[in-house]
Amino acid sequence: MLYVTSSGKHRISSGKLSDALHWRGQTCQPQLDDGLADPQTVTNREGKFPVRNFVNGPPTETLLENLRNDTRYITTFTNAGWTNDVMTVANMIYLGIITSRVAVVPPFSPSHIGYGTGDFPFGDFFDLPRLRDALDHPVIEWRDIKAGNSTAHDIIGCWSAFATTEGRPRGSQLHRTLGVDVSHTRVPDNIRLPNMHVSLWGLAKLSFPEGRSEALRDTQPIPSHSYKKSMIPDETFMCFDMLYYTSVFDPFEWERDYSPVWRFVGRHLRFHPNMIKLAEGYIRKAFGLFEVEPIPKFVSIHARRGDFAWLDAVNGVRASLKAKHGVSISPQNVIVLSDESDPAWWAEVEKLGWKYIDHTKERTIERYGSLWYPPLIDAMLQAMGTGFVGTGGSTMSLVALRRTVAWNDGEGVMVPWGQGMYAPKKETTS
Repeated sequence: MLYVTSSGKHRISSGKLSDALHWRGQTCQPQLDDGLADPQTVTNREGKFPVRNFVNGPPTETLLENLRNDTRYITTFTNAGWTNDVMTVANMIYLGIITSRVAVVPPFSPSHIGYGTGDFPFGDFFDLPRLRDALDHPVIEWRDIKAGNSTAHDIIGCWSAFATTEGRPRGSQLHRTLGVDVSHTRVPDNIRLPNMHVSLWGLAKLSFPEGRSEALRDTQPIPSHSYKKSMIPDETFMCFDMLYYTSVFDPFEWERDYSPVWRFVGRHLRFHPNMIKLAEGYIRKAFGLFEVEPIPKFVSIHARRGDFAWLDAVNGVRASLKAKHGVSISPQNVIVLSDESDPAWWAEVEKLGWKYIDHTKERTIERYGSLWYPPLIDAMLQAMGTGFVGTGGSTMSLVALRRTVAWNDGEGVMVPWGQGMYAPKKETTS
């Protein structure tokens, strides 16, 4: 029982604070924080792998001057949409683990929201101190090595997995924002897998003298884009154009329950504590809760534009949670995340009593000063429920489902895109 005292005279008892704060016809509504906490407030949690142990000092004007001569590094570039970029970076970190190299994670490039937005630092969204401890492996960021305001251009030699499968290297806006001019060398054809993929263990060979020598024997580097320099891949700072289409054995391995990259890297990519606090604020606002009130268990839905979050699928997830885990979720404790813009579509959501986040109404972009925040907040909310309903074929849904199951002991389904509102094909994915 909660008691709220007002003006020393009126005492209201209630089981819910948001209900209690309604007095004399006036209602106090939950509010979002206007400010964003400093994303670096947890950088003192360095754990076993302090960044200073893997660089020569503070970020420098050029990349190479801050690399230690007793350390080997690995990196990649992103340019495939945000979720695919998360998977790309996870693939790179896995490759760093099996080659004993320090993983250098790049910022996220806004390929899906417009390049005028600017990059978003990886470590402002994911909890890197926690990741390093979980992996027992060093992971640092580009901004730890090279100064963000640097005007210097580093000309570097990198491997291209994309050129081997698609005939040309994969470019990235990060080349400009990080100040690098890249000369690419194709990886060997003999490490190709079906469906545009290449083998991660095949790429690992390139990190060692014999495999590197064999790979360079019958190929020539492609001149860099700006300065037209031809450079073989750097031995100390090993880099790749894009590692999205890579796997250990099967193409699109993230969809498999045995996925090595998910099991050994992806599931440890937890959200930054400050970002979690931000997301919890949106959840509480959606449910009409104040900060002191616990968030109830809920089902989250990721629906692509033009489709609908399916009622039967939600009820199936709720039933599965009850049967397997003894968890009961109210039919109205559902949060829908979608890029749908049709008001009639959202009216159907409201008719079911489900909740959703209206980033326009909440002025999310204005509040936090970046187009990045609506999709990042949605991605977190998709993974913070006990149940999840996703869209088949969407990597965003795939990763959210994996997080829900692994982090929250949850249940979920993936519904084929284009199914109707009430009659989805039942397809449970673990």
